Amino acid sequence: AVGHGVVLDSAVKSATENQVVVLLFVDQTVSNTEMPDPRIDRSRIVMTMQRVDGHWKAATVDNP
Repeated sequence: AVGHGVVLDSAVKSATENQVVVLLFVDQTVSNTEMPDPRIDRSRIVMTMQRVDGHWKAATVDNP
């Protein structure tokens, strides 16, 4: 199987000094040996980012 995702757009849902929740609009192209013609899955992902030791890291990723 092969998958390739592209973030089409994003929006900040909420933000504090050490945590940001973003909404991502993602199109993912998926194909495999049983389905050689690519299929596009349109996903909406809610990602919570947290500041850890001065760096932003993904804390949770949800596909509502």
